[in-house]
Amino acid sequence: MSNAWGGEPPKLTLDGVFDSVMLKKIEWIQGCHGLPASGIIEDRTWQVLYHPALDCYNPYPA
Repeated sequence: MSNAWGGEPPKLTLDGVFDSVMLKKIEWIQGCHGLPASGIIEDRTWQVLYHPALDCYNPYPA
């Protein structure tokens, strides 16, 4: 997962730790794609991570 995803800041730190920032980002991505915002990365969440809806993706991050 990268910081190219839109949504609420702060940006993710690529440290391999699933912390509260990562949880909020996963919940935001799930909600944007109409999935339950559980924070659990299951099959449907993996699918949207690899095939995001254009409305949820920010190709020009700040």
